[in-house]
Amino acid sequence: MTARMATLALTLVALVFAGAAFAQDADTLVNPRAWKRTGTISLNLSQSAFSSNWAGGDNGSVAWVFKNLSTAERQFSENFNLSNTLELAFGQTANQVDSPNGLAWDRPDKSTDVIRLESVGRWTLGGFADPYLALNAESQFLDESDPRGTIALNPIKLKESAGLARLLFKTDKSEGLTRLGVAVRQTFGEAFVDPAGLQRQSFTSNDYNLEWQTDVKKPMLEDKVLYQGTLLVLQPLGYSKSEDLEAVNTALRAVDPSRESIADFWKATDVNFRNDFTAKITRNFGVTLTAQLVYDKFDVAALVDPALAASSDPAVQASYEAQIDKNVRKAGQFREVLALAISYRMF
Repeated sequence: MTARMATLALTLVALVFAGAAFAQDADTLVNPRAWKRTGTISLNLSQSAFSSNWAGGDNGSVAWVFKNLSTAERQFSENFNLSNTLELAFGQTANQVDSPNGLAWDRPDKSTDVIRLESVGRWTLGGFADPYLALNAESQFLDESDPRGTIALNPIKLKESAGLARLLFKTDKSEGLTRLGVAVRQTFGEAFVDPAGLQRQSFTSNDYNLEWQTDVKKPMLEDKVLYQGTLLVLQPLGYSKSEDLEAVNTALRAVDPSRESIADFWKATDVNFRNDFTAKITRNFGVTLTAQLVYDKFDVAALVDPALAASSDPAVQASYEAQIDKNVRKAGQFREVLALAISYRMF
């Protein structure tokens, strides 16, 4: 819990720092080294409802997504540039379902949940590539991945990286930056440890990776569409729970010899390729399309506990096996969202 509080405190400090950047009043046209900031909030809404005797047999639904994306960048001097990005998003979908009394509204399901803060400092020395340091914090408002219950702000991932970055292109409206370095990531989380979901256990882990990330922002179709894309590739070099994962794998295979070995899954390359297209219809209305492909064979945000895997209680062992398996995804994950958004530009 102490690590979780420390992580949240660090995130809040970063948010205050970014907020201070947004408060600057300097005119960037007069002072090229003033803060350059953007901030947009948007709300996507969709609703439908039907009576229980509707001839078509349709069921209603309500869907909403709130998003905030803010950036602040400053060239402090000829030799140092700092950029900050804050992304917040949350959404739910509720559906009408059949019940003994006709159609009723089901419990809302989470459809979108993102908390991400990134700060990148580059020493712009005028060479082929610039040294950089970066801090990334990621979490979600509600973790609903386990049917036994919901955990707030779980997991929390902190990543520190350093290496070389190269600015591919930059104009007033577009930018391309690629960077290659090493990254150290800390994961702080909680997980249920009993079949009924009454007990939770905190855990931490560290992993070490080679990191390659490319970020592109570019207007398209005569500035009618803005494209923003990120390609992140992580090649794991080490994992603090690798020996415990080997023991967990051995214990689970002892119960079921036909079970596939997962001991080396953490070594697989992770890929996250996200593409966002935004087209404005009017000042406050627009269409957004998000397409994201993720390949993460073993999510390190997992409770790796050999004692639970080897528990003499079959119910405890079975529930822990299911928990481990939900962190194994041998196929790529794909997400696509197309929405009409009501947005407000803060800066």
